[in-house]
Amino acid sequence: MVQKMNREERIEDNQFYHVYNRGNDRDPIFGDGSDYYAFLEKMKSLAIQHLVAIPIYTLMPNHYHLIVLQNPGGNLSKMMGALATSAAKRYNLKYGHIGHLFQGPFRYKFVADELLWYVACYIHLNPVRAGLVREPAEWKFSNFGAFGEGFLHQSSNQGEGNLLPGMWQGYAAYVAEVLKDERMQEEWEKKMRLHFKGFLDEDPS
Repeated sequence: MVQKMNREERIEDNQFYHVYNRGNDRDPIFGDGSDYYAFLEKMKSLAIQHLVAIPIYTLMPNHYHLIVLQNPGGNLSKMMGALATSAAKRYNLKYGHIGHLFQGPFRYKFVADELLWYVACYIHLNPVRAGLVREPAEWKFSNFGAFGEGFLHQSSNQGEGNLLPGMWQGYAAYVAEVLKDERMQEEWEKKMRLHFKGFLDEDPS
């Protein structure tokens, strides 16, 4: 099923999309752990209902990132609309909030197969780069940790899954290597700043 949502890019079946949204005025969309878990439970239930696979996700305090694939006959737009409505109703009732929870409708961007791991890595490293955890598997509200626990064998009709045999084989090691390289670069830059500090502070005259 091809959908067009009053946006330039249409959603097509059997293609990967990076789906994301954030809180209105960048405000939090999750208040405590139960809010995250309720969102995930609803998300997975709606994914099954609307024939959408979600192989990658990370929820952050004021935004979320997903990689999704709409199966034939599925409807990503209805799924995300129902998820946003459910999350907003729950948040407003629980916290006495009035008004929009999200800054607008969910946004999405097509992900080519050759970019899939790059985008997935970006999503899973969000909590690390935000300083919330040291390692991506420590963040409870993403599915990175599942990649080492039989994730590759789950069925895509559960809202997750490998979708194609071997598609995610070696992915966890890839993310670990990216993170290692980033930390090495940060350490190098830190040492260079210390080394050149006195030199850069000297009067050039």
